[in-house]
Amino acid sequence: MVNAFWLDRDLERATRWLVDRHVTSSVFECSMVLTTAAQLRGYEGEDLYFTHPDHPLTRWAARALENWEYLREYTARAHDEWRYRWDHTEDEFHGSWATVRRLDGDRIAGLDWPGDPGDPPQATGEWKADDYVDAYRLYYANEKRDLFRWAKDREPPPWLSAYTFPEGPDTHPY
Repeated sequence: MVNAFWLDRDLERATRWLVDRHVTSSVFECSMVLTTAAQLRGYEGEDLYFTHPDHPLTRWAARALENWEYLREYTARAHDEWRYRWDHTEDEFHGSWATVRRLDGDRIAGLDWPGDPGDPPQATGEWKADDYVDAYRLYYANEKRDLFRWAKDREPPPWLSAYTFPEGPDTHPY
């Protein structure tokens, strides 16, 4: 499954809080979503990833240019985090991010974007909330605990305990 983990509206902070495994998967999966969304809007002529066209994240990214750009910024910040955690140099690019970087920004902006921008979808299983950031924090704190590892000097997010509800998704106040 593809996903972006919207753990904060500040995307640098959101990607700093990603567990190690999600740093890399966010770059890879979100790059695929971005190229797929661009193709769904009519971008042609390059060898691009095309996958999960019906996934809520892909549909959201393909609905409005602002959505696509927000996901691109999230992916760029995840790529910066990938470089930081594993000591990649400024001239090293994850292969999937290199594909997104090659996209022509003017062509992207000129595509037929049919809808209005909106909040990202909550691809968070049963962990739902009024606000998408709360939903992702709930999902992360409760469903992704087995992945909790942060390399280098990265530490767990300070909100983890406030979003942990071992009794299940129906017990939180968000």
